[in-house]
Amino acid sequence: MESITLDTSAIVISSIHWANGIIFDLKAIGKRCQETDTSFLVDGTQSVGAMNIDVDNCRIDALVCAGYKWLLGPYSLGLAYYGQSFDNGNPIEQSWMNRINAREFSGLTAYTDSYLPYSARYNVGEFSNFVLCPMLDTSLTQIIAWGVNNIQDYSKELSWPLISFLQNNGFKVEKEGHRASHMFGVQLPSHIDPMQLMQTLRSQNIIVSVRNGALRISIHVYNTVEDIEALIQVMQREI
Repeated sequence: MESITLDTSAIVISSIHWANGIIFDLKAIGKRCQETDTSFLVDGTQSVGAMNIDVDNCRIDALVCAGYKWLLGPYSLGLAYYGQSFDNGNPIEQSWMNRINAREFSGLTAYTDSYLPYSARYNVGEFSNFVLCPMLDTSLTQIIAWGVNNIQDYSKELSWPLISFLQNNGFKVEKEGHRASHMFGVQLPSHIDPMQLMQTLRSQNIIVSVRNGALRISIHVYNTVEDIEALIQVMQREI
């Protein structure tokens, strides 16, 4: 990425493209944002938990992600990192739970406009969900035990035979280094209908999705060599 032109006080970008796994150069974007006094906000939903993101190295001001994707958690929860520029921000949700005295139940009628310090002010109401929070906590503990880089490396190793097959048989896949290993898009030859191929794969218990006319393939630690071989066999028949 040679140059980035910014005309706003804030830019919001996904860590990778949601449709095809294309990697954005967050370091270059963050550097340019700093040079132009622009806040750099990143949606990490498609990568946090499966790909490493260094908020300091990329100069990210805020990193937000849903909990139900690569964090393996339930719906209705999300996580966020906020840099120092947000320490005194005004939250969208005005809840008693993000006030400074929220834990002093006997004094809740002593209403205050003061928020909890730092990023705690941005919590939604009822964030102490006694059912969902333990689920997400367990998921995060497991991801840390596996190691995010290990997840990415495993996905890369597992997908290598598939990538090789695709590149040698008329399918288009972004070059290595420009796409994520845990999620990537596949442009199909013109004679293959993506929706029909998706249905054919599902009939074989192989679950993929179609985004913008391309096949989107997601890989995780629960996938095996046999899964990749089964996918290749079906696509071989389509050729």
